[in-house]
Amino acid sequence: MSLTGFLQEELADFEKKEKEQVEVIGDSIEECLALASVHFGKKIHELDYTVLKRGRKRLFFSEPFHIRVSIIPEDLILEELSALDERLTGGTGKLLSKDLKDLVAPKNKDGRLSVKIYKTGVFLTIYPPLGEGTPIAMADVTKRLSFRGVAGIDPAILTKIIKDKKGEPVLISNQKPKQGNDSSCNIEIGSDQMKAFVTIFPARPGGRDLEVNDIVVSLKNMGIGYGLKEADIKQALDEDKINAPFVGAEGDHPVNGNNAEIRYYVRTEKKVNFKEDQSGRVDYKDLDMIENTVVGQLLAEKIPAGKGKLGRNLFGMVLPAKDGSDIELKQGKGTILSEDKMRLTAEVNGQVLYALGRLSVETVYRINGDVGVKTGNVTFLGSIIITGNVEDNYSVKAAGNIEIYGTVQKAIIEADGDIIVRQGVTGREEARVESTGGNIVAKFIQNATVITERDIIVQEGILHSHLMAGGKVSCKGKRGQIVGGTIQAAQLIAAKIIGSQANPQTDLIVGVNPKILKQISEYEEKKNENQDKCDQLTKTMRTLRARKEADPASFSPENEAHLQKLEAGTKKLEKRIQEYDKEIQTLTTYMEEQAASGRVSVEKTIFPGVSIRIRNADFKLRHETKAKTFFEEGGQVRSTNYEDPDEDKNDWRKKRGRAKPKN
Repeated sequence: MSLTGFLQEELADFEKKEKEQVEVIGDSIEECLALASVHFGKKIHELDYTVLKRGRKRLFFSEPFHIRVSIIPEDLILEELSALDERLTGGTGKLLSKDLKDLVAPKNKDGRLSVKIYKTGVFLTIYPPLGEGTPIAMADVTKRLSFRGVAGIDPAILTKIIKDKKGEPVLISNQKPKQGNDSSCNIEIGSDQMKAFVTIFPARPGGRDLEVNDIVVSLKNMGIGYGLKEADIKQALDEDKINAPFVGAEGDHPVNGNNAEIRYYVRTEKKVNFKEDQSGRVDYKDLDMIENTVVGQLLAEKIPAGKGKLGRNLFGMVLPAKDGSDIELKQGKGTILSEDKMRLTAEVNGQVLYALGRLSVETVYRINGDVGVKTGNVTFLGSIIITGNVEDNYSVKAAGNIEIYGTVQKAIIEADGDIIVRQGVTGREEARVESTGGNIVAKFIQNATVITERDIIVQEGILHSHLMAGGKVSCKGKRGQIVGGTIQAAQLIAAKIIGSQANPQTDLIVGVNPKILKQISEYEEKKNENQDKCDQLTKTMRTLRARKEADPASFSPENEAHLQKLEAGTKKLEKRIQEYDKEIQTLTTYMEEQAASGRVSVEKTIFPGVSIRIRNADFKLRHETKAKTFFEEGGQVRSTNYEDPDEDKNDWRKKRGRAKPKN
């Protein structure tokens, strides 16, 4: 095969695959298949799919499913269906419904013929073969005509009908039926008077064949006036179904209505559900035991009871049916029941609980004991109360507040609201406590990272930790000591004692807002990305300009158009870079303005080894100092006698005396 021919075949195969498969993104595999079903115009059971990326539910958002859907070849569907029937029923065909039998047509089937003698004459029907089936021959026709007692037919007429094989009856003779040799039928009625079984007996040579109306009249003569199956009768006659009973009339059985049911869209049982990541690994700490919900989420709906459908027997007698029984959709705490009492939705964010047939939504999730092996990681859309500790390598995340009666060990704590740790944090360099919109309160913090956009309040001590606060950091309990680590705050750092006689390195930075720093970092990252793109475009643009100047005649219109696109793209990127610079400058200025009133307050003692930065001014303690408040003025860190920041209701600068710069 030539290369061209090979490529053409590959292209044709690609186009075929493109028409028969599609990639779909949706919240669930069912939704993806439903979309693909509409796209292809196929039923869902006619589609196959491969998961490209599994969807995952997260705390505040969900990752969708990404699947590739293809059409199952029809031959494969039929082969699988036939194989299933063979395996389950031994090939009896009982597994296949009437509709499926119509679909599962044999690939190869011999042709067949039918000779019917009616009052109007003799009719011949030739049915064509299927696939590699054998067609009807002249010998088959003459043999059948002889058997039926029909003679004297022009061979030319028969030859044409055999050749055409249209599957339609053709009049071949005006021969009249022979009296006494007609076909007949027998009718038996089932004991429940719901079915009438018809058995057709063949006509003897020259006798008349039964027609649909003959059997219908026989049924009516027996008093049967309901459920006549004329289509089935016609099919049995066309297929010469003789000496084998078939259903010629059938009543309608009464159908009781379905009972009302409650369809739940949340889990109603607490079960451990281990989740796999994309590589197939299982995190045994993520037990997924909490059923979170958000405001307005549909929790359950009632499927109403169905009306019973009356039946009718062959003689028209009405058979009663029962309506389905009703059931109540019960409303629990934190839910909203629709006016028609058919839909239940969440009124608040929180945890869905199911008890005594009732769903409720609790905004507070209480754990009596430790967060550890029994609970797994905890993620909740409300607030969490933990009466014990949070053990090593576990995480607790909440959309509300978190209150922990015990200690936080080497763990991750995240909340949108306040975080309270009554017994403190012993992080061993790996604990992380972060709030995006609340205060963080703890008895002590040791070897941990603590971040919030508001205040950090510590009672006893902050030891060798990294703290970042968008408001203040305060450590003013009985001991109230900060030793080692880096403490950053936008407004104030206050403690009774800072540092120790061992002089560990302790860095205090005031005027730093973690939220603004993050925004600045994001803008700088985007600016750098756009700057790299701009540099690449500029380099390409210079090369094209050099070619144009060196040989204008060979500089094609396409090159000119490309150059213009590069120039437009460069200007767009330069404008975007300027906008990022402006945003960075605005945020930096705002943070510096906040830092202008920033201070460090030490109620008792601050030791050597402590460095202070306020705005752009740095100061390192060389001597032990008592009861001071540090601030920035004139580009230097200055100090004044200690003033309690909690008692300061007005501008604290107005209340101090003239300060002297520290050397």
